[in-house]
Amino acid sequence: MNYMPQVMSYLGSTEDITELYITPKAYITEKRDGKLIRVSDTPLTPEDVRDTLVALRSHASSVMGPLGKEGVFSFGVQNIGRFRVNYITQRGSYVIHLTKTPFKIPELDQICTDKEAIKQLDELFRLHKGGGIVVFFGKTHIRASTLIYSLLQHVCNSYNKVIFIIEKPLSFLLKHGLSLVIQMEVGVDVNNFEDGINDALHMSPDILYLGYREVGFRQQADIIAGIADAGTLVLINYPNAEEDIVLRHFGDYVHHVKAFVSIEPSEAGTMNVTIKNTKYMERGNR
Repeated sequence: MNYMPQVMSYLGSTEDITELYITPKAYITEKRDGKLIRVSDTPLTPEDVRDTLVALRSHASSVMGPLGKEGVFSFGVQNIGRFRVNYITQRGSYVIHLTKTPFKIPELDQICTDKEAIKQLDELFRLHKGGGIVVFFGKTHIRASTLIYSLLQHVCNSYNKVIFIIEKPLSFLLKHGLSLVIQMEVGVDVNNFEDGINDALHMSPDILYLGYREVGFRQQADIIAGIADAGTLVLINYPNAEEDIVLRHFGDYVHHVKAFVSIEPSEAGTMNVTIKNTKYMERGNR
């Protein structure tokens, strides 16, 4: 049985970011504030899970090919939200992790109520001269990604920039404003992150955002540093990492790292943001 209608009905009842697990021999389950909440009335069979996955997959790009044993894709449903779907195979049956975010990118001052933090974030772009790298951290990847897109939409509406995004899959779709936006989805528009980064190098963007959850960037550190040297401000979403690990990955290019931005959910449902300029960038500016 295809449970997608029930899933969409449930997800459409809230505007908040929502995580669901759809697993054989278990109830459809929401993960909320560290707790597991049953969504379906009965456990699902492996056939139920596969039928639901096929239905979800029908909304994604048709160029992605067959399901295979594992994968990730995204799509949007008007008035409900955007969906990121990760699936794997467990003893021959599919297991689905589905994350829903708002269809419309939230305003920056709605998702972060700290005016001083917003001012500091804005200054990263308004006062930006030359290249550099800004690394974003957040224990919840999708919430960090949502704030980054809110920030990018703010920049897009406020400044004349060329914004280039590479992500797998795309979390949101930015709208052109004063800025021009180019978005590439790995697996759809480009084969891999390496090819996408090379494309960005040729396009000379003012801002490059890498949704880097799926891969580390030790292997690509030289080309990322090269883009920063060319005057691009590179934003990297690197969840569940620590500053010293990131700095080790950049090795000889550590002086390119301009700032760290920590993003954590607050009890009020917004985001707490902490911006830390690095000593490496301070040395480079002397």
